[in-house]
Amino acid sequence: MPGGDGVSAGTGDAVLAWTVLRHVRGYLDAWDRNAAHAPDPETEPGPFRIRVQAGADLDAAEFELLAWQDPHDAAGPRSPFWRQDAMPEAFVDPDEPPLAEAVGENGAVEGLRLLDGGLVLKVEAGGAAVQLRLRDAARFPMEGGIAVKHGFGLRLPHSMRRMQDFWGVAGRPVPRTDRDRRGGTRGRSCW
Repeated sequence: MPGGDGVSAGTGDAVLAWTVLRHVRGYLDAWDRNAAHAPDPETEPGPFRIRVQAGADLDAAEFELLAWQDPHDAAGPRSPFWRQDAMPEAFVDPDEPPLAEAVGENGAVEGLRLLDGGLVLKVEAGGAAVQLRLRDAARFPMEGGIAVKHGFGLRLPHSMRRMQDFWGVAGRPVPRTDRDRRGGTRGRSCW
């Protein structure tokens, strides 16, 4: 990460990487030059916020981002959209529970429509964030669910009926809840 300390989303901790990057002078200066005074990004309809990538967002790649994220926005997401070589691939599946409901009230889903037409979904919960890539995705349906495929192209044998399943597919530990931190059962999820 330019000007950072080597922490990046590629190390598996997108939230920590953003905590560091949002204080790096090089990123702050680039934000001020490139995005601070730009109009709000366009969005498209969906069951959660889906931001449309703009041409100006391509300059954020210098910091391994797919789009600029305001470093001063304390109420913003816990992690921006990171550029990643390998993201779990997913597809819209009408037979699956709606994604917005599967995340629940303790998590958040946000989308980024890429210039190439793809859609990146970011799921945040319990201080962790993971991203999924939907290639050639049309508009995300209001009641749409998703299924995730293995890297070798097969659909996962168990669908994402619980968001807890998602973290294992993404190669991340299940986020701990406040109950877990107070001595509850380890490994349980807020979903």
